[in-house]
Amino acid sequence: MADNSKELNGDGYNKIYKHQWVTNVYGLPMSAKHLMEDLCEQKFGWHFLPHKDMNYHSDNWYEKQTLVISFESEMDLITSKLNITL
Repeated sequence: MADNSKELNGDGYNKIYKHQWVTNVYGLPMSAKHLMEDLCEQKFGWHFLPHKDMNYHSDNWYEKQTLVISFESEMDLITSKLNITL
């Protein structure tokens, strides 16, 4: 199992890998992150895609983005999608 709790090993925010899960939510719950740490055998990361109407000066700017979770391993992607509800 990969130690995804430490960004020093190449995991975490703004780490992008080949196998991607484009979600329909704007944030990554910590419970989902912890579950992926337990489930994933290899590295994973996440980043956000801003929507065209995103305004960083708005109080709710974060709602105008899409969470993308990516994985080194296709099997980790499949396992995560089957076990995590976002």
